[in-house]
Amino acid sequence: MSAPPDPHAPRAAHAAHAAHAPMLMVDDLRVAYPDRQGSLVEVVRGVSFTLGRERLGIVGESGSGKSQTGRAILGLTAGRGRVRARTLRFNDIDLLTCPPRQRRELRGGRIAMVLQDPKFSLNPVLTIGKQITETLRAHAAGVSRAQARQRMLEALAAVKIDDPARVAALYPHEVSGGMGQRAMIAMMLIAGPELLIADEPTSALDVTVQLEVLRILDDLVRERGMGLVFISHDLRLVASFCDRVLVMYAGRVVEEVPAARLHEATHPYTQGLLNCLPRLGATTRPLPVLDRRPEWAA
Repeated sequence: MSAPPDPHAPRAAHAAHAAHAPMLMVDDLRVAYPDRQGSLVEVVRGVSFTLGRERLGIVGESGSGKSQTGRAILGLTAGRGRVRARTLRFNDIDLLTCPPRQRRELRGGRIAMVLQDPKFSLNPVLTIGKQITETLRAHAAGVSRAQARQRMLEALAAVKIDDPARVAALYPHEVSGGMGQRAMIAMMLIAGPELLIADEPTSALDVTVQLEVLRILDDLVRERGMGLVFISHDLRLVASFCDRVLVMYAGRVVEEVPAARLHEATHPYTQGLLNCLPRLGATTRPLPVLDRRPEWAA
């Protein structure tokens, strides 16, 4: 698909800033769940990266550990899951040892996550405006109802929603997928987070709406100086939108490459993903089959 206008412009500045001031440090992150026999099975195995005020893409097949990595950072791993790491730090906060109350204050406040499908993420019995103002009042002390409503309307306007007052009064089932996704972004951004994790934020949208959502995210990273972790299956999208790309396979990072040079990736798994992309005007026979080797998961 096509990229947002001028996607490469901020890359050099973001990468330089990120090199000097990482806001997120992840070293040897591991997430495991018990199987039916009670043995722990790792679904994220030794993931390491740093993130500054930039756009980091994480790509891979379903089940590669992308979403589990994002949830572990945010503290949303399911109850039976076990998270450990040598380092899991957000600015000066150790995310592994900070008290549960501090972790709740971070979640939705300084760190936010946009989930994949707004139809399942938004509360069906509350209006969109009510859900957004609740998020603000949970993380901003001393905000009156009138102030919260005004900021909610401004947040909806910031994600390019026309007539925010009308949309604020609607329930999630009354809006389109693209409108719901933009409302989700407004909800996650109203408290002014420093780090945003976007898990497949455009997968359920048509191409035109995808471009609008990407422009919104791009503007927020540039104007607010946020860090963005962008989780996606779409290699072309990540290559055109992000600054760096992590390629995950079987819970591991098998390759890290600058997004603009993703086509030069050297790992056979990354090359296999790229070879599976359709090309207009080209006939490929037989169709490429993605190779999976046991040693890549070792």
